Amino acid sequence: MLWPYYDYTFRFDPEQLLQDFVDQDPPATVDGMHRALTLRIKSDMASNWRIIQRLRVALQFALFLWLLDLLAWLFAIARI
Repeated sequence: MLWPYYDYTFRFDPEQLLQDFVDQDPPATVDGMHRALTLRIKSDMASNWRIIQRLRVALQFALFLWLLDLLAWLFAIARI
């Protein structure tokens, strides 16, 4: 959580959208734009889900190690 992660995909570049849909000859239809954007959003969701799952597993592992460390400290204090 403390280290920034910039590999998420969820943004649309307006210039790229104009090139893909408006600047074509002929321009894309609204239905075609909706379909293409929907498929792009679905692809971004799948990509982000893999990243989020890896982060979740890493954070759960870190929490487990932190709890073991806490227990070790508590046992060490209790023995004094």
